[in-house]
Amino acid sequence: MKAEKLNLRDIVVIAFISAVFGVLYLLWVLLGQVVSGVIGPVGGGLMAGFWILAPIVCMYIIQKPGTALLAEMIAAGTEIMVGSVNAGAVLILGFTQGLGAELIFALFFYRYFSLPVLMLAGMGGTFAAFWTQYFLYGINQYSFIVAAAMMGTMLISGALLAGWAGKSFSDALVKTGVLDRFALGKQYRSRTMEKDIS
Repeated sequence: MKAEKLNLRDIVVIAFISAVFGVLYLLWVLLGQVVSGVIGPVGGGLMAGFWILAPIVCMYIIQKPGTALLAEMIAAGTEIMVGSVNAGAVLILGFTQGLGAELIFALFFYRYFSLPVLMLAGMGGTFAAFWTQYFLYGINQYSFIVAAAMMGTMLISGALLAGWAGKSFSDALVKTGVLDRFALGKQYRSRTMEKDIS
């Protein structure tokens, strides 16, 4: 079955959700700086998954190709407009993080959106973020052990803060009925009807 293309309604919802996360991303930067300052870059890696929430949440809701990358780019753009001082870095990271998540969904042909797949996509986003920061933003200045440990904490964060938390948030949101016209909402209604019949 051929995957559907994004329509205007999808794009509007992606833009709204991603803009909200873009604002939260900027606030998370401040918290991340505090955490990294207290427990160092390895511990700071545990914060990385939060920046992959927009593509995970949007893709889980919409379930169409291009959603993850578009969501992260909109979130990055919002972060810049709200007040990020390093637009270039934010855009590059937005692109690579979104692409990292998008590629995982593509590997599953945009057909599977279970918790393991969402966690893998979160890890894909933080994996891409690690290498972007390694080559462009100074992680390569750390020793091999520190850099490897940082990548490990970033992957854990991608799985938990992006994958697990993103799914949990979306599952709670779908129960309100606001997502009824999207893939996740339709699936939720279908499961609810099957339970009622049985």
